[in-house]
Amino acid sequence: MNVEQLVAAIGALDATDALQCKLTPGEWKLLAPYLSMRFLKAGDPLMVEGDTERELFILAEGELDVTIMGSHIAMIHPGNVVGEGTFFSGSPRSATVTPTQPGVAWGLNWEKFDAMTDKHPRLAVHLVKGLASVLAVRMREALLVGQFT
Repeated sequence: MNVEQLVAAIGALDATDALQCKLTPGEWKLLAPYLSMRFLKAGDPLMVEGDTERELFILAEGELDVTIMGSHIAMIHPGNVVGEGTFFSGSPRSATVTPTQPGVAWGLNWEKFDAMTDKHPRLAVHLVKGLASVLAVRMREALLVGQFT
């Protein structure tokens, strides 16, 4: 899988909390070396409630089940972001995220983001704007349904 396939998944997602990151193909190529590809296995958690790894993921293939204290709260589809809250805050993860089928996710950890920010500040700003949009939509939706944690 290459970064163009990830970009296609992001572009194809029709969701209110879709990543609104308007990067050019050249900017995606600059970002790609800072990302790590994870091959997902059904049932093996990508992240666990309470963990503190400052890494976010963009799902390229597959589907992720999001649970809080064992209760299903959402499904994540290709092109969507997960883990952005802990990525920015450093606070423990509020949910467990588990693949329901094999798939691929691209991860960005805080250290690589920090290095990318130093080398490509304009790229970092565009990425942060897109991630801030995801956070804002999810926070609003959580408040409206009473699931703000």
